[in-house]
Formats: sequence, structure tokens, C-alpha cells
Amino acid sequence: MYDEKMITVLQSAFQNAVSSLRNEHNENFYYYAFIYDEGLKPYISALSYEAYEKLLIENNISHDEEGWKWCTFDFPYCAYGYDEFFPEVDNMFLERECGMSDDELYGVEWDTRIDSMEEALKRLDRAEFFGTGEIRKNIIINVEVAPPDCKERQRAIRLNPESSLLSEYLTFCEDEEE
Repeated sequence: MYDEKMITVLQSAFQNAVSSLRNEHNENFYYYAFIYDEGLKPYISALSYEAYEKLLIENNISHDEEGWKWCTFDFPYCAYGYDEFFPEVDNMFLERECGMSDDELYGVEWDTRIDSMEEALKRLDRAEFFGTGEIRKNIIINVEVAPPDCKERQRAIRLNPESSLLSEYLTFCEDEEE
């Protein structure tokens, strides 16, 4: 269950933030995520192979500790462009929250926001924003929730074409059975 106006605003914010990131940093990005947490504000995170290598070196982490490859909160591009590209999202979310109880906000509204973020990514993908063919298979997109809602695996499967990178990513996703 998603909201069309919300999708439009989220899609624009995400696209503008990622476009700016790509223009500023000539890196090989392999993961783009919409993150949503209990602060009720969505933001992007992106991971590149160059940032990943730098993180490993700076923190003396071995390549054997592969979970770091998907740790969106420890990368330099977490919340990239938030102040610049997300004011309209913030305003819309604040307007929607007016008069809602916590049960409503963390129930139906929470789900609407997550579903709208997922749909925004689907539409960007259909517009080939993340590339096509082999290029697209080497990029993962997803909506992450903090704390994890154990649904990121299913969202990743819906949002991405089958690939070895997707298989690798899925091994690090929490599952509803866990």
C-alpha cells in the first residue's frame, strides 16, 4: 500500500541525491539504499568499492569479514545530500504526521512510507536509472529499516535482477524466520 504523491517526492529526492553523489564522486557504486528509521526521516546510503576498501584499510579490517561490504551506516555516503535534497520529503512527512497517534504513525503510516520508498526505487529502476543488463546486475538497490524489520530480503528480491551480487547480499539480510 503506497501513496502516489509520496512516491513522486521520494523518487525525486532519491534521484537528485544519487545523481549529485555520482557527479561528485567518480566511484564504482554497488549498493544504493533508502534507509528509514524510528526518527521517521528517510535518507539514502550508497556503497562503492573504493569507499569499502578505504573503510577496511582505515579500520584494519580483513576482507574475510565480508559483512562490512553491506554495512550502510558506516560508510561515508550515509545520509548523503539529506539537507539539500530531502526538505520536501520532511515537510510532507511532518504534515502527514499531524494528529496521528503513535499506533497510526508506527502502523499503517510506517508501512505506507516503506512501500512508497520501495515503489520509488522500482520506478527509478524501470527508468534505467541504475543501468541495464550486466551493469544493472552489478548494483543492488533496497529499502532498509532500522531497526531491521526482517523484510529487507524480500524487498531485495523484488527490486533486483538475479545475480551473483544479489545472492551475496541476501546472505547478509535478516530473514523473517531468524
